[in-house]
Amino acid sequence: MPQQANHIRKLPALLVEQIAAGEVVERPSSVVKELIENSLDAGSSSIDIHLEDGGKRLIQVTDDGQGIAPDQLSMALESHATSKLKEAVDLHRIMTLGFRGEALSSMVAVATVEIASRPAAEDSAHRVVGTQGDIEHLTPLAMRPGTRISVRDLFSAVPARRRFLKSSSAEVSRCSAAVKSISLSYPTVAFSLTHDERTVLRYPADQTLLDRISEVLGSEVAQQMIPLTGDDAIAGWIGRPDLQRRNSDAIYTFLNGRFLRDKVLQHAVREGFRGFQIPGQFPVAVVGIEVDPEHVDVNVHPSKLEVRFRDREQIHRHIRRAVRGTLEAAGSVPELRLESDHNPDRQAGRPQHPFGATQEATCSEATVEGVEGYSGTGGPGEPMVMATDSTLVSDSVRVFQVRDSFLVLEETDGLRIIDQHALHEKILYEQIRESWQQGNLAQALLVPEPVPLDPEQWSLFVEYSDALAELGLQGEEFGEGVVLVRTVPQGFDGQAPGDLLRHLLVRFEPVSSAGAEQPDIRERLLQTMACKAAVKAGQPLSREAQQDLVKGRERAFQPWNCPHGRPSELFISWQELERRFDRK
Repeated sequence: MPQQANHIRKLPALLVEQIAAGEVVERPSSVVKELIENSLDAGSSSIDIHLEDGGKRLIQVTDDGQGIAPDQLSMALESHATSKLKEAVDLHRIMTLGFRGEALSSMVAVATVEIASRPAAEDSAHRVVGTQGDIEHLTPLAMRPGTRISVRDLFSAVPARRRFLKSSSAEVSRCSAAVKSISLSYPTVAFSLTHDERTVLRYPADQTLLDRISEVLGSEVAQQMIPLTGDDAIAGWIGRPDLQRRNSDAIYTFLNGRFLRDKVLQHAVREGFRGFQIPGQFPVAVVGIEVDPEHVDVNVHPSKLEVRFRDREQIHRHIRRAVRGTLEAAGSVPELRLESDHNPDRQAGRPQHPFGATQEATCSEATVEGVEGYSGTGGPGEPMVMATDSTLVSDSVRVFQVRDSFLVLEETDGLRIIDQHALHEKILYEQIRESWQQGNLAQALLVPEPVPLDPEQWSLFVEYSDALAELGLQGEEFGEGVVLVRTVPQGFDGQAPGDLLRHLLVRFEPVSSAGAEQPDIRERLLQTMACKAAVKAGQPLSREAQQDLVKGRERAFQPWNCPHGRPSELFISWQELERRFDRK
């Protein structure tokens, strides 16, 4: 039988809208992003986002912007209706975050959308509702000036798309990430995010960029950020090279106030760090660049996450040079000379640990607290000695420090070279483990501190709060998403409890996601605590500290490797040394 030819048909308008909506509305976080951008374009100073069931049941964004006139509310829900473009030439000078007029109509095609708005000049607000292409008539209601947009039952009109959504906690996490990213570009605007009546995020208005970085990334990270200098078109803050991550999630780039995950901008930031950071690691950076709108095309994709530059090489070069110049000015250039030199971190005014130590790349965010016998030598302005005078530990062992990182022991049988951080980490690990086994690791806070957590951190705390309590960090649920910390491990009372809790949760998150058993996670936390408290590479030690470290090695169990398995010492016999010099 011959096959009947398929006829070409014009698709119904609603089906066209639902197909097109997939490019704009992928999941709740994309709805949140689009609605926040509309609020910012309206001049809002405060934006509140409320979610129910991860945004699948309700996404509601309320702002205090200029509002929408009653006679324009219905048109706001129609396809390609916008107040931001008037003619084709305007596409070449886009100054707003939104401009295509597709977002709200795409939401109407796959959900029920309600807009309630009141301009400041109006006595009352008006409301309009749209669902699957149909728009209801206006109805008045009482509301403060501003706009409230509610998106209910996302993808109810296309159940196949709804099945691709993740769990509520996963969708909230994505929405939280979207709010954080946008808020970094608008630190003077207040943001709040709630989920099922629980506060997830809350950022106050009128903050500086560094204040907002502290809110979003943590105060411990903010303390290690350097302001970008040298180029008026580029602004922001970058982390010191030892503040590094395993992926690019902590690189935030902005173009004319628009958050972008742009390959050109991110690559430029990473190239600026080349030579300052271990290969394979990623920096922490919040970088914005101002570009003439005529030199960039943001009308590339409906999601507005991709752009095209007229001269991307120039953009790349500007950012790369700004980052590199800032690092050089801050004294972060690695010193390869062997002669005496000044500590670049002291010259740059870098915040010092109690010993005046720099931080090791593998142990960033570390703090040394009250380790008996370990006190640094040399104050600001004093030269850093590359090799200290020898110290006699016993009749057969003499020790001296080189590069402020290694101890060289002159023993009867040869030379032993010790990594001071790795050895001290192993010694502290055994001390902390012994204290844990004896049940006296916790140190009570004078005043318990409430610590807000994001959804991922909260779920980890709820699951592993017992393991944290065993290690001395005791906390209790203080409402949804807030932990009341009552005790911290001994030796960490000088560190902010919130930063310590988040740091520990981040450290064992990969172990938890891999399905590790409780003892494995406890072991990871013990190792992290020892690593945070150990002396660091680049830290000068007094003679007494060198002696104590060597004596601690003699008492330690298997001192030749750190708790993570990395070697802590090398040994060269006199015979091997003489053989290498062809003396025998």
